[in-house]
Amino acid sequence: MKYIAALLLLILNLIAIPLNIIFMKVQKWYLPMWKKDKVMYFAFAPFYWILFVLTSVFSYPCDILARLAH
Repeated sequence: MKYIAALLLLILNLIAIPLNIIFMKVQKWYLPMWKKDKVMYFAFAPFYWILFVLTSVFSYPCDILARLAH
C-alpha cells in the first residue's frame, strides 16, 4: 500500500506543484487589484476561483497521501 501511495503522490505532485506556483503568482497580481482597479478584479474573479479550486483539488489528496506514505 505504501508503494502505491508513493506512486500516486508522485503523480499528483507533478500536477500540484506547478499549479501552486501559478496560483501564487496569480494571487500576487490579483489581490492588489481590489484597490487598483475593481472592474479588472471582478472580471478576473471567475478565473481566479477556478484556479483556486483546481489547486485545492490536487493539493488536498497530496497532503493525505503524504501522511499515508510515512
